[in-house]
Amino acid sequence: MGLFSGLIRLSYLTQEQLNLEYKIQDLSSTKMRVSVQAVELISAGSELDPESPEYRAMEARREKLQLMEKKLDQQLLRYQTLLKAVNTEIESAQKIVDSSIKRFFSYGSSVS
Repeated sequence: MGLFSGLIRLSYLTQEQLNLEYKIQDLSSTKMRVSVQAVELISAGSELDPESPEYRAMEARREKLQLMEKKLDQQLLRYQTLLKAVNTEIESAQKIVDSSIKRFFSYGSSVS
């Protein structure tokens, strides 16, 4: 891989890294909101009769929120794994760019 193609690859990987970091941050924020809603439901339902329809509706909603939280955890783990792979690729691409730069400048200095 040449210097310019290495720089283009590095630029693409850096953009992908930023996109994944944004998605991770967004998912974390969403997960936090879901967790807060679940806690609010638990505290609101603590004074209700467990046999009442309102309590059952709240319990169903809480279960849905917990399922949503699990799905968000799975997505979060997937994006974190992809981010690790992209970071590894960035390190590799950076090494290629660095070696291309060294070859480029050492070629010019040996002509003397």
